Amino acid sequence: MQISVASSSLVSIPIIEAVLASEHTLGSIITNPDKPAGRGKKIEANDLAKWADEKGLKVSKPADTSELNRHLLSAQPQLIITCAYGRFIPVELLHGPRFGWINLHFSILPKLRGAAPVQWAILNGETSTGYSIFKLDKGMDTGPVYLSKEVNISESDTTPILLEKLARLAAPDLLDVISTIGKTKPTAQPLTGATLAPKISKDMARIDWSSPTETILRQDRALSDNPGIWSTFEGERISLFGLGEVLKQNSLINAGDIELVGGDLLVRTADSVIQVNEVIPAGKKRMSGADFARGARLIQGSKFE
Repeated sequence: MQISVASSSLVSIPIIEAVLASEHTLGSIITNPDKPAGRGKKIEANDLAKWADEKGLKVSKPADTSELNRHLLSAQPQLIITCAYGRFIPVELLHGPRFGWINLHFSILPKLRGAAPVQWAILNGETSTGYSIFKLDKGMDTGPVYLSKEVNISESDTTPILLEKLARLAAPDLLDVISTIGKTKPTAQPLTGATLAPKISKDMARIDWSSPTETILRQDRALSDNPGIWSTFEGERISLFGLGEVLKQNSLINAGDIELVGGDLLVRTADSVIQVNEVIPAGKKRMSGADFARGARLIQGSKFE
């Protein structure tokens, strides 16, 4: 079968590799157009497109519906797999390929429909999530499901770790679904139990130090990679890395209070104390929490807000 994969994320690599290793043919990788990136705003391809170029794989970067349609007419895929593509597929294109479009979604649908199911699963404190392979329709993650499997979430799982785990587990199941597609019918999603997992904003990654420690650590696991957790110090934004609860004698009183104790930067939360391993203060390079604390010359009452 001639298959295209539509994605804008490295998380789709296990899927692409599985197709390449199968009896099927990878016709193309469909991804987002190049865009400005970095401080210099230089026009660059996304990481998946760069990886595909290095592998010598055919890549298409349609900017709109008409360009996507032209690519489909040229490539003639019989089936398109989407995974973290980040773009809505117009209904008029869904019936183009013989076997349509199928999507790998990282939740047990109808739970956590939307752009960020893994992040929301971690933020919500879920102990398990999973993946669903379903047929695209005109709705947002509402199509009938071919297969769903549950996967446990460990207390050390971050968004990148869990995404990679789910993608690698799902890849062989995708091939199994493809082998029966057209012979079996997917099952409609339940009419009840749907929840949403909307796109994560930068504001959502700001730490509220009056929150319980468990909530803050889940925020770190879910959002430290993207968009990156942060706070403010003396009115300036400061990015934070490597958070963990510690039991150390300290003189912290109020939520957000910070102190250097034995070479560790500590922050008071609603119910405990968190250590911050590294930071990036506004306009500066990444440094240890201890180096930041020494340079900031902390006093009693210094705090993150």
